[in-house]
Amino acid sequence: MASRLAERVTSLQAVSALRHRNFRLYWFSGMGQSAALGMQFLILGWLVLELTDSPAQLGLVVAIYGVPNLAMLMFGGIVADRLDRRWMLFYSRLIVTALIVLAATLTLYQVINIWYIYVIAFALGTIQGLNMPAQMAIVPDLVEEGDILNATSLNMAVFNAGRIMGPSVAGWIIQQVGIDYALYFNAFCYVISCVLLFIMTGVNSRAQAEPTNIARDFADGIRFVISTPIAYTMVGLSFAFGFFGAAYVQVLPAFGKEVLELNADGVGILLTVAGLGSLVGNMFLASLGNTPHKNWLLLGMIILFGVTLFLFALTSVYALSLILLFFTGVGFTGFISMGTTVLQLSTPPELRGRMMSLWLIGAALHYIGAWPLGAVGEYMGWAVSLGGGALIMLLFVLWLGILRPTLRQLRV
Repeated sequence: MASRLAERVTSLQAVSALRHRNFRLYWFSGMGQSAALGMQFLILGWLVLELTDSPAQLGLVVAIYGVPNLAMLMFGGIVADRLDRRWMLFYSRLIVTALIVLAATLTLYQVINIWYIYVIAFALGTIQGLNMPAQMAIVPDLVEEGDILNATSLNMAVFNAGRIMGPSVAGWIIQQVGIDYALYFNAFCYVISCVLLFIMTGVNSRAQAEPTNIARDFADGIRFVISTPIAYTMVGLSFAFGFFGAAYVQVLPAFGKEVLELNADGVGILLTVAGLGSLVGNMFLASLGNTPHKNWLLLGMIILFGVTLFLFALTSVYALSLILLFFTGVGFTGFISMGTTVLQLSTPPELRGRMMSLWLIGAALHYIGAWPLGAVGEYMGWAVSLGGGALIMLLFVLWLGILRPTLRQLRV
């Protein structure tokens, strides 16, 4: 019966990568991880507001998380190239579980304060920044080359499912039984993820045979980007995407409140619709299999993201905003999935972790890009802020992706 089920799964192109046992386990592990991550920010953010009643403190906690997360991404790539990626993910998620349990216990016994949250947020940002490159770099170790796009898209799809479901589940638990139990449930989701990683077998995910100097490893990654046209193009696009485009997610609550005149529930619907668009976009890419037109799909996705974000910045009609945000979500995660696949296929295995780090650093620049977007939005208006950011990003796409021949001529 198991073999018959495996044959049926293999016959479905949209989920073809799931025929590999280790990837199936990793994918289900990703469900626990993504749900936990989706809950984590809402629960800790709500806890900060309960303690301080200060949006400024909430922003500070996000920054305390984001700064080490951004700083650790490059080192995470080096570590992912030097150590076994599966065990790196397993132990790092165990540490995250312990940190969430600590926060839950302090909250349960009513001894939590903002300083504890600062420390926990900094530790979470550090650990999750270190392990993020390994989460992406391990995918080609679990499937055949022809299934990498499908596996990457499925991996991103499960991440977006967590983005959609995690916050709503966490909000319901907080409302029904309290923040402390929501944190314990958050930790339980991480535990499920760890168990599934533990039972994987036969994963050979350590690409670098012997350790080298960390500074030399870092320099090798930078040299590869500078000397390899496709790596230069992809990393450049990711930096423009993160700083000028993806940062919209961080300022969306302010845009919703000031332009669309929404309450918190309405802003939550905006985020959910964007997440649904991301999920649909990834399932569409997964259904394509090993398409030879990855370069044009990548360009199409980032252009879709930029154009719909620009139009979203100009509208004050709620229904139209929802439609535009749906397609913004499609382009948002579609670009990340396609870019991840192209970079993985274009990078030697021994450098893959470092390239994933640089790729993720670009996307993670939204922590920094949110500040100028918010400042421009406050003093010059949100049409100038979000619309201007989208246009600047599209200019980078024109330069790196269209005028330069590298991406147009790419075949992977």
